[in-house]
Amino acid sequence: MRMTPRGRNAALLVAVALLALPAVPASAQPPMASVVVTPSERRALPNTMTLVGTVEPYRRSVIGSEIAGLTESMPVRQGDLVEKGALIVKLNDDSLRWQLAEAEANINAARARLTQTEFDVERMKRLYDGSQANEKEVYDTQAEHDVARFELEEKKAIADRLRTDLSKTAITAPFTGYVLERKTEIGEWVDRGGDVVELVDLSSVLVRVDVPESAIAHVMPQAPCTVYVDALKRSFDGRVGHIIRQADAEARTFPVEVVVANDDRSLAGGMFARVTVISGPPAEVVAVPKDAVVEKDGVRYVGLVIPGDHGTMGMLTPITTGADIGDWIAVTSGNLQAGQDVIIRGNERGVYPGFPSPVTVVDESGRPINPPAAGADNHGGHGS
Repeated sequence: MRMTPRGRNAALLVAVALLALPAVPASAQPPMASVVVTPSERRALPNTMTLVGTVEPYRRSVIGSEIAGLTESMPVRQGDLVEKGALIVKLNDDSLRWQLAEAEANINAARARLTQTEFDVERMKRLYDGSQANEKEVYDTQAEHDVARFELEEKKAIADRLRTDLSKTAITAPFTGYVLERKTEIGEWVDRGGDVVELVDLSSVLVRVDVPESAIAHVMPQAPCTVYVDALKRSFDGRVGHIIRQADAEARTFPVEVVVANDDRSLAGGMFARVTVISGPPAEVVAVPKDAVVEKDGVRYVGLVIPGDHGTMGMLTPITTGADIGDWIAVTSGNLQAGQDVIIRGNERGVYPGFPSPVTVVDESGRPINPPAAGADNHGGHGS
């Protein structure tokens, strides 16, 4: 096929553009990461076990009405997050306002009556002093004054009750939470004590697990726990909140509730969870600082520093963990030896699961440390 002049010009332009491109190395290397390492240690940490449980709201309440009335407005719906004190239901208050207006008018009338009896008492006392009235007349006048005073207090109490009832026509959230269900609708009559909404508090959650009787003696209030939620592929820190001291007669397990903070409200009621609790006395285990543990997609890793043909390499290796006390956490998977260097700084960028990446080992101030020689035993790599 003969190439036209226009085709030859286009080919020439492509060739020139390709020559102008920068050269690409045959094998692109990932960026060099600077890492700080420390050796793993053998430490006495408690034995643990992992139990399955369910996430439940920390607080769950069906909100009721203190007075009877017709539902006038309802600004919340299922799933809404409402703040403490926010309006959730408004009852019609027309009748109460009319009753309050009547009660306030009665107060004014009673106050006028009291003023009149006060004048009568003073007048009768002067007449008595002038021997123009007897003791019975003085007594009757004083009694009328006392009755007027009590009637005024009664009218005030009725008005106060009506004001309180009027304030209760606006039903507000007693705590911050999510609306699970509306128990009434606009136009429906609500009886005194009737349900209006169901509200759940998810600022913290409870994870309920059943602990075997062989381990319950080692589960202590406020003991730390690790909670892993499959749906979120995340681990959460929790603490033992409540231990129910009554075993299930058939399973011989004790219900335990673990409290987990839920500030971002990612945890929801009914989620499946795995809870690691202390189940036995301390034993010697391989442990690493908590800063050495990296979590990606629900899998926990530690970064290892290994010698390679082209220099020092770092790689994330998966582990399973047990109890954590203070700044240390047990490694229960058996693939880490005591004294083996683990990365505690720089393990979240530039170090990847499954394949080695070049790293530079540095001290806490960022100064490079001599890497281990190829083939050397990888102990004490943090160097001196």
